Amino acid sequence: MTTIIYRVTFVSGITEAAAREAAEGLNGGNVGGAVYFNLTVSAPVSISNMETNFSAVLGTPVGMNVYTCATTHVGNEGNAAAWTQVGADNGQAQSAGANAPTSIVFASPINLAAGTYGIALVAVGSAHAYTNGNGTNQNFSSGVFSISAGAATNVPFTAPAFTPRVWNGSLCEGGPGQIGTNYCTAVANSTGVTADMGASGSAVVANNNLVLEASAMPNNAFGFFLTSTTQGFVGQPGGSQGNLCLGGQIGRYVGAGQIKNSGATGSFDLAIDLTQTPTPTGLVSVAAGQTRNFQAWYRDSVGGTATSNFTDGLSILFQ
Repeated sequence: MTTIIYRVTFVSGITEAAAREAAEGLNGGNVGGAVYFNLTVSAPVSISNMETNFSAVLGTPVGMNVYTCATTHVGNEGNAAAWTQVGADNGQAQSAGANAPTSIVFASPINLAAGTYGIALVAVGSAHAYTNGNGTNQNFSSGVFSISAGAATNVPFTAPAFTPRVWNGSLCEGGPGQIGTNYCTAVANSTGVTADMGASGSAVVANNNLVLEASAMPNNAFGFFLTSTTQGFVGQPGGSQGNLCLGGQIGRYVGAGQIKNSGATGSFDLAIDLTQTPTPTGLVSVAAGQTRNFQAWYRDSVGGTATSNFTDGLSILFQ
């Protein structure tokens, strides 16, 4: 699943680019410089890759190092001690051309728990191409991501910081290395889209670090996760407008603290204990080599009449 925060698109060609620069404040720093913004994620995410604008010509080897700090970049742009490196490119990226979206794949996914972070992107082999902030182009939201931009420095974590500056790019959640395989077809809910099932953390049983995620649901909807070792398909079970994608012995995560609300983001998540997996006859442990299937049920409405719906299914082979 690819989640794009935003993209500021620049038109190619000298005359058009000059006109767009005047209109949107196209800017850039030194080779190896940094851009900063605040990122809020409403549920745990695994960021596998990104697209970003460099100033380098087509074919130039480029890369990106990613750092986080607690809560906000504001006031920390010149404080190297506040930052921790959490990601680096895989060494294979080449610039798509000046101000064109260049794909960066991370050597390992960047896993972030729900919360707000200061983000620093340090360019490798090129300068960033970014936009001047104007008060109307600095805040963006998409899915579980919200961004507030931002600043830039010509030398990473060294004053002076230029502000407001708006990073041009997109973050991609999931992709290569995402946990599990989606299956089955969900039915569009009252927002007009289908709700999605996902997971982050680890599929290694010994780690016991898996988070189930449901997104694109109506706001403020109650729901919970389901699990089974068997896939299935039942359309509109029990009067629901959705599709049940599980069969066999279906367990429900309805214990203390496990019934969730989608809140203002239309999403919820649950960190599960793999030694306490629900079944109709009690709790069991997941074993390495076992495949389990997951889905979320949630409240919905049709024409103002209360009903329910389901996400698609997610199948995970545990290791």
